[in-house]
Amino acid sequence: MLGPMSAEAAPLAVLGVRWAEHPQWDVKIRGLLRRRVDATACEPLRFIDWTIDGQPLRDRLAFSNGRTCEDITFLTEGFPADGVTAASLRALLGEDASDMDPWVRYADGRVGLLFCPGCGGLDCGGVSADVRVMDTTVEWRNIGYQSGDEPFDAEQRVPVFTLHFDRTQYEATVRALLVAWDS
Repeated sequence: MLGPMSAEAAPLAVLGVRWAEHPQWDVKIRGLLRRRVDATACEPLRFIDWTIDGQPLRDRLAFSNGRTCEDITFLTEGFPADGVTAASLRALLGEDASDMDPWVRYADGRVGLLFCPGCGGLDCGGVSADVRVMDTTVEWRNIGYQSGDEPFDAEQRVPVFTLHFDRTQYEATVRALLVAWDS
């Protein structure tokens, strides 16, 4: 009988990035007595999306009702790098991001991977993981949809999973984003 696989023996995934789009709507409420909501599609919000072995991470996060994850990264086109963007990437590297913790990390230490596209914060809930940086690998443990201080939102019933990455490849991907976003 084989024992549990160690992090070193687990199959390694390849972390990548790609441009993706999130639909945006201009919503106007008209009328006093008979309210009417008019929604017009706007230019979609373009952002850098995480890929795992070439497939979007968000595709792995389907809810039990069939809805897919709509959360995004802080790496959005047209928005300059700020402390939150850099802190979110530093947290993924296992580096100190305490100056921005409420924006990029939950109180339980889990790191935000994807954030609410409306407010950009974790208050609305987001996709998080327990990020562990080891000698040769990086783990995103128990990836799931988290709301507030609760590790997982039981109502959403999103399957939880873990990914293992080669540390060298992973760090090169995340550090390249840090450099590109700062310039």
